[in-house]
Amino acid sequence: MNTLSRNVLRRRCATAWAALVLSVACSQQDAPPVALVGGVPITGAELRQFASNVLPGLRPAQQGPAARQSYLQTLIDRQLMLRHAREIGIDRESAVWVEQLLQRRTYLANLYRKRDLHPQAQVTDADIAHFFAEHDLGRERLMTAILVQTKAEAQAIQRQLAAGASFAELSAQHTLDPRAAAQRGRIGFVNRSMASRLGVPEVVFDHQPTGVVSEPLPLGRRFHLVRFIEDRQVEVDSQRDLLARELAKAKRREVEKKQVELLAYELGWHLTAQGLAALPSRANAPLFAYASGQVSTEEYLEVLKKHRVTRPEALQDSATIAAFARRAILPELVLADAAEKAGYHQELEAAAHLVKADEELLLKAAYQRQVSDSVTVDTAAVERYIAAHPERFTIPESICFDELIAPSPQEAQQLKDTLTGQEDLAALAKARGFPLRPRRADGLVCMHRYNSIPYPQLWRALQQAEVGVLNGPVRTREGFALFVVVRTEPARPEPPQQARQRARATLVQQAEQARFGQWIASLREKYRNEIDISAEQLAAALPDSLLASLVPRE
Repeated sequence: MNTLSRNVLRRRCATAWAALVLSVACSQQDAPPVALVGGVPITGAELRQFASNVLPGLRPAQQGPAARQSYLQTLIDRQLMLRHAREIGIDRESAVWVEQLLQRRTYLANLYRKRDLHPQAQVTDADIAHFFAEHDLGRERLMTAILVQTKAEAQAIQRQLAAGASFAELSAQHTLDPRAAAQRGRIGFVNRSMASRLGVPEVVFDHQPTGVVSEPLPLGRRFHLVRFIEDRQVEVDSQRDLLARELAKAKRREVEKKQVELLAYELGWHLTAQGLAALPSRANAPLFAYASGQVSTEEYLEVLKKHRVTRPEALQDSATIAAFARRAILPELVLADAAEKAGYHQELEAAAHLVKADEELLLKAAYQRQVSDSVTVDTAAVERYIAAHPERFTIPESICFDELIAPSPQEAQQLKDTLTGQEDLAALAKARGFPLRPRRADGLVCMHRYNSIPYPQLWRALQQAEVGVLNGPVRTREGFALFVVVRTEPARPEPPQQARQRARATLVQQAEQARFGQWIASLREKYRNEIDISAEQLAAALPDSLLASLVPRE
């Protein structure tokens, strides 16, 4: 990191910190701090806010001094971790200071957008009406589709349709879109703009006759066949809110693009020959310069890493380097610079936010360095854990069944009166357009005891049902279910790879908790003489009445 960039960053952080300290000092003139950690105060207001924000399940169950000390200790530990991280230079590592810098720019740039740019992007009723008419959005078409993996599959289905097969039946059987399958291919009414986002070219939407199936149309890496079965005309009011939002977004993008270009011009943003020459060897130098600062090669390389850019041209080709920086660095940089010139970073709320955000990133990096990076779990330990706790890696007994979910108890009962239990309930549900729950490859729904929480009535009925007998209707989240139990699957071990992944995650978590405890204990011992707690101020900050309101209740 070059000297200028370091000084700029330090100056900005110092300004934010000074503003925060000033705000605390002004509001706490008559209230000494609850604690001092190496000279850093922890105020009563800060402690009360922290205690109130702790999630109920994480609050201490104790009362009195023990509860007060528990809340305070967390804030003390936070300061100890920050101090240790700074002492060993984690805040000076490229990945950390660049992330802090980018986070700062994003926050300030968003303030500038909200206050200075967005008010320029107002959308009027005339704008909406003009856009609606210009893009012929009054015409809507009821779209049905069959989505498949390959063009060859689409062509095969196209031949079946040409031979007289039912579009709805083939969609229910083959489409990869589960919602469309449940509705027999029906997507819904779409306008020109919506159809384009769904992979339907405007020329197809405009000119394909009703009832005619399209040629295979690409949708990402897949293909779909599209058919329109009904047309209708709508008024602008039916789309006013949606169009207002979309037009506002477009105007904001346009306003921001112009402002970024103007600010870049005014700042004299340019690529330097010195930085361009240094970049391939990753030597540190100013890569981009502008009136109030510069972007170093060190920062640029970290941004490349953040965006996972690995192409050689990003280090060698000036056009590629300039284009990437213009897209990934310049907008936030110039808008944040404008925000600072407007003094937004000196406002107390903004200053406090920036300091806390910097600290959170530093804490995260310190935890990674001191805890996560020092934890390893070998394969032998994973296997021993699985062998010692087989019950944790066992798939419980399952009940597999076919079902039909009707929208009302009356319709469900009427259907039950006409069925024998030998029918294909899934096919019947598809034919009637009823909702379908996700099924296995064999076409059955399978549940186990964990499903008793979201489906208590259905699970009890499944347990009591005889195999092959039609049961129901039973009320579920989706409607009223008729079902036939096909088989019961006994409990079985979890697939080995899945079990190993879960076991490893558990062991890593346990090891990190132990390592974190050791680290915190060592910090408390190292800095014990620099911690000064005021018992009087602690009691005043967290009175018994407040502590009682925070105790978890059964």
